[in-house]
Amino acid sequence: MKQFWNKILAGFVIGAGAILPGLSGGILAVSMGLYQPAIEAVTGFFKNPKKNLKFLLPLAIGGIIGFLIFMLIINRFFADYETEIICLFVGLVIGSVSSFLKEAKGDEKPFKKRNWLFAVGGFAVALALLLLSMQTGDGAVMSRAVTPLIAAVCGGIVMLGVTLPGISTSFILINMGVYDNFMQVFVDLVKLKGLDFSSFSAIFTNSGYFWHNILLGLSTLAGIVIVAVPTLLIVKKLLEKFHCQSYFTLFGILIAMLVGCVIQQTRSIISIGGLAFYRYIIFAVLIAVGAACSYIMDRGMRKLEVNEKKEEALQ
Repeated sequence: MKQFWNKILAGFVIGAGAILPGLSGGILAVSMGLYQPAIEAVTGFFKNPKKNLKFLLPLAIGGIIGFLIFMLIINRFFADYETEIICLFVGLVIGSVSSFLKEAKGDEKPFKKRNWLFAVGGFAVALALLLLSMQTGDGAVMSRAVTPLIAAVCGGIVMLGVTLPGISTSFILINMGVYDNFMQVFVDLVKLKGLDFSSFSAIFTNSGYFWHNILLGLSTLAGIVIVAVPTLLIVKKLLEKFHCQSYFTLFGILIAMLVGCVIQQTRSIISIGGLAFYRYIIFAVLIAVGAACSYIMDRGMRKLEVNEKKEEALQ
C-alpha cells in the first residue's frame, strides 16, 4: 500500500512536469527511476497484465491528478509564483541525480568512460533546443483557437514530452500559440464551465460549450494514444540494446534541463529589475526541500520494491 501511494505521488510530479514551462514529464520520470520500468510495463502489458496494471495504475492516477491540479495552479498562481514552483521541481531532480547515475552505469563492467561523451552530446543538443525555444518564444506569437485537430496535435506533443525526455511540452505549445487556450480547455472542464444544471434536458441542449470541451478532451486523448504506441516501442528497443549509452544521453538532457530552468528564471528576474533578498532565500529552501523529498521518496520506493520482490519469491 505504501508503494501504491508513493507511485501516485511520483505520477503527480510527472503529470505536473508535463505542463510546467521549462520542465519535461519524461525527464522527471527518468530522474525517479520510473522511466524504463514504465515503458516495459506498457509495451509488455499483456505478458503479465496483473503485475503491470499494479505498477501503472497509481502512476496514471497521480499523473492525471498532477496534470489537472497544476493546470489550475498555472491558471491562478503561476504568474506570481513561477520561480518558486520551478525551484521545487528543480530540487526534485537534483535529489535524484545520484540514484540516476547508478541506474545509468547499470551492470557494465568495466565501466567505459567514453559513455560520458553521450552525456555531453545529450546536454549540447538539449540545451541548444531549449535556448532556441526561449528565443523564439520571446516574440509575439499569434494566439490560436483550439480545434479538435489542434487538440489531437497537442495531445501528441504532451505524450512526446513524457516518452522522449528533454522535450519541454510547454515550450512547444507556447511557440505554437496554443498553450494558454489548450490549458483553459481543461481548466474549464474541471470547473464544469458551461454545463447547465437547470434541468435534465438543459444538460444536453444548453451546454454546448461544455460538450465542445469534452470533444477537445477526447481529441487530446486520441493524439496521446496515436503518438504513444510507436514512440514507446522505439524507446524500449533503444534502452534494451544501448542501455548505458541511452541513460548517459538522458543524463546530459537532465542537466541541460536544469541549466535551462536557471537561465529562464534568471532572465525573468532580470526583466523585472530583481527581487527582494528574502525571495532568494525561499528559492534556496524550496530547492533543498525538493531535493530532500526526492531522496526520501527514492529510498522509500527502492526499499518497498525489495520487500515486494521478497514477497513474490516466497509465494
